Amino acid sequence: MKTLRFLVTLTFFITFTCQQVNAQDDIKALKAQVKNKKDQISANEEILVSGVGALKRVKGNLERFKTSKKATKQEVERKEKIVANMQQRLSKLNSQIDLHKKDLASLERKLARKLKKEETKEAEVKEEAKATTASTGLVVYEDNISDEQKEVLLQKQKLEEARKKLDEERKARELAYLKEQEALRLEEEKLKQLSNQIKAKEQNISKEKNTLISDLEDDISINEEILISGKEGLAKMKSKLEEAKKDASTSKESIERKQAIINKIENRLLKIENEIDAKKQELAKIKG
Repeated sequence: MKTLRFLVTLTFFITFTCQQVNAQDDIKALKAQVKNKKDQISANEEILVSGVGALKRVKGNLERFKTSKKATKQEVERKEKIVANMQQRLSKLNSQIDLHKKDLASLERKLARKLKKEETKEAEVKEEAKATTASTGLVVYEDNISDEQKEVLLQKQKLEEARKKLDEERKARELAYLKEQEALRLEEEKLKQLSNQIKAKEQNISKEKNTLISDLEDDISINEEILISGKEGLAKMKSKLEEAKKDASTSKESIERKQAIINKIENRLLKIENEIDAKKQELAKIKG
């Protein structure tokens, strides 16, 4: 037992020493994570603001389209679907931002604990053992009835068993009949389903291509609207960066942070452009 305690203490001491040696490195790593997370949040917020602008523009276009002579029910529903998809995407992005902010808060708390940490935590191991017992009881009944009574009881028992057997046979035959009828019904249902599936496939063949084309066109339209607003926001950020560079009071860290945000936005917009190109190529293949 003493040897075990010595080994545990020694291991704990070695771990503590390593943690002290690596403390500064951990703090630097956490600071870098905090900075990167802040930049990520800022970039996403810029995209979100631009996206909201695009959403307003698309909604305005939809309202004007509804009053035009070209407006049909199908086209209005299609454009409304685009608006709904944009809203869903922006809501998703907003949720992502909230998650990033939670992650940032967690990182900042962790960093604060690292900076203030002076003592290490001691771990305690608790083991609990539980034992369960079960008891059984046996009730013995004395047989104090006459032979004649025993005979009557035996006959009753045989009669009950015969009735039970007859009832079970009747139920078995009924069950067999029901199973046969159910098998026939299921087979008939399968044939009906197969017939309906064939009809549905025949109807959907002509619609699938048009639906796929419509969905691709909608996705392209959404991405192009977001890309336009995103580029507008990027231009504003670049303008602010140039102004900051000319301002002697602007710190180097501030300029680097702005540049990092711009880089992230550019990468995000590049991904959107690539997605647009890929969908246009897919659309061209489908249209032939």
